[in-house]
Amino acid sequence: MPPFMMMHPHPIAGLALMIVIWLVQLIVAFLIYRDAKEQKMLAPVWAILGILPMFGYFADLLYLIIREFKPLRVTEQPPVSS
Repeated sequence: MPPFMMMHPHPIAGLALMIVIWLVQLIVAFLIYRDAKEQKMLAPVWAILGILPMFGYFADLLYLIIREFKPLRVTEQPPVSS
């Protein structure tokens, strides 16, 4: 039996876990993209950083830290009463 098959009793389990981790990463990157777009914070850059393997979760954490210190930008002005 090859050594790599001894590590996992079920070789498909490793593939399934990898797919699940990537799906979670893609969902989080999409949510960050949407929020960064509302905050006007270079949304495509944050989404790409969130998708990168081995770096994505650190980029997501960095985004959350930066976002906490940045105030919400209001784009709509309240109606003026006459």
